[in-house]
Amino acid sequence: MKKFKANIITTLFLILPAALSAQNSENTNESKFSEIINEAYSKGVYSGNVLIVSDGKVAFETSIGNADYDKNIPNTSGTKFQTGSITKFFVKTLIHQLADENKISMSDNIGKYLTGFSSDISGNVTIQQLTDHTSGFGDFLREAMNPDELRNLKNISDVLTVIRNEKLNFPPGIQVQYSNSGYVILAAIIEKIEGKILEEILKERIFNKTGMDNTGFKVVNTEADGKAKGYLSGQLGPKENNSDMNIIGAGAGGIYSTTGDMNKFAQSLINDNRLLSDESKVRLFNSPLFPVQYQNWDEFKRNGRFAIAGGAPGISAVFGINMEKNYVMIVLSNFDQGSAEEVSQRLSAVLNDREIKPFSPPPAKVIYDIIKEKGADNFIVNYKEELSAAGVDPENDMILLFAGREFLRENDADNAIALYTVYTKEFPDIVVAWNDLGDAYLLKSDKDKARKCYEQALKIRPGNKRAEESIRKLNQ
Repeated sequence: MKKFKANIITTLFLILPAALSAQNSENTNESKFSEIINEAYSKGVYSGNVLIVSDGKVAFETSIGNADYDKNIPNTSGTKFQTGSITKFFVKTLIHQLADENKISMSDNIGKYLTGFSSDISGNVTIQQLTDHTSGFGDFLREAMNPDELRNLKNISDVLTVIRNEKLNFPPGIQVQYSNSGYVILAAIIEKIEGKILEEILKERIFNKTGMDNTGFKVVNTEADGKAKGYLSGQLGPKENNSDMNIIGAGAGGIYSTTGDMNKFAQSLINDNRLLSDESKVRLFNSPLFPVQYQNWDEFKRNGRFAIAGGAPGISAVFGINMEKNYVMIVLSNFDQGSAEEVSQRLSAVLNDREIKPFSPPPAKVIYDIIKEKGADNFIVNYKEELSAAGVDPENDMILLFAGREFLRENDADNAIALYTVYTKEFPDIVVAWNDLGDAYLLKSDKDKARKCYEQALKIRPGNKRAEESIRKLNQ
């Protein structure tokens, strides 16, 4: 199942807000900020915390929604959220610290520190290429692993065993491709050099130095005191949390924090050298992923703009710095579907006098409504045109799953069959789609078609327990 396809952790370059010039403008903007966040919450697309800091002082701060919807525990300013791929920025900070201390060279090949890679990789992929996403490595999360294999990955070394089997997508250094695997390799190199686990290294080298007392790191997403549960906000019906999803960070993700702590990190990078020299900070903020590269720290101090986003099931976060306007923007969410990015873009629009687009309902709800309103037969025949007209990306298999699961929950067999017929046509290798289609046929007591679906699931993934159990019950 392509669970991470729509939620794959991304990095983006945001144009952050212009400075507020007068008190009445501040009040007007604060009101607009609140309207944006309340609209996002009311439409079910956002739950979390927002912090905007101007010239080192809080300009706007709010919390909305629950940290735990099962227990009705509200988000507060102290709630900790998973930050997803923002973790990479911390790992990159560690790499540049080690370079400042001459413990590594950015031109070092990974074979100098790690074994088990083929010679063409170990002798050619450099630390610089890993940090720049130009190494050729891809995404270990998309490797063909079943859930049992994923559950066995408990530390960075475990994840590295998977990555060692990856083939490069292109020769090192010739193009840019966002890579989760590359940052797991960097994390492993850091652990090798320091002789400690990444959690301890982050605490000693960054969290303690900046007073980030409410920030931590785990290789695999786990519960922690004061930490929000992540929820799959694209789903319809009861909210499912990500507690049992075995979300693996391992250096590509894994840090959880508060808006206040993230601001401490930002202010240290902006104002002092506790973490890095000015020269290394320029290298930290520069990346081939971004459209602008800065020549020196003075240039960045004058007009630097930087933002990074993180996301995974139940996780969305944005961390942005605008030096020209002296702003820091932090948006953390325990919903997914890019909710923090959606909110941050609209907050930025307010402060730059741009059009503020209304929030759309979750894409799964759009698909659900199309089928309900126009019928199952219409969807099977015209789904591409219907999705395109609604602005829904058909490449995202998860939204199809979410809509389908709601039809199954309602025992709506005909609409479920229509949805999963399209799902299995567009994504023929997704096991859960075939199993769900089998369940939909069983709602109509069509055992022959149900059996064929379960058999197809087993053909794709031999030994799939759900499919085997379903066939066993059919044989009774």
